[in-house]
Amino acid sequence: MENEILKALELAQNTAKKAVKIALISCVVTILFATLSLWVLLNQITATANLAKMQKAQDLRLENLEKNLYSKRVLGFYNF
Repeated sequence: MENEILKALELAQNTAKKAVKIALISCVVTILFATLSLWVLLNQITATANLAKMQKAQDLRLENLEKNLYSKRVLGFYNF
């Protein structure tokens, strides 16, 4: 009788140990996925910021080109 109780207790302890291992592994996997998700988000933010910066530089360049073209038209270099 006592031997059966010890076997049942040992089985319960082994089951609990396996459950804790599974829980820890799932926590590690969740943290890895969360880290990957944050990394992707930061890359998207960086890419968007770089695109906005490049667009602003292109807009300034276009404005300068338009000003130069307008000033040349006013001065009579171009007859359209």
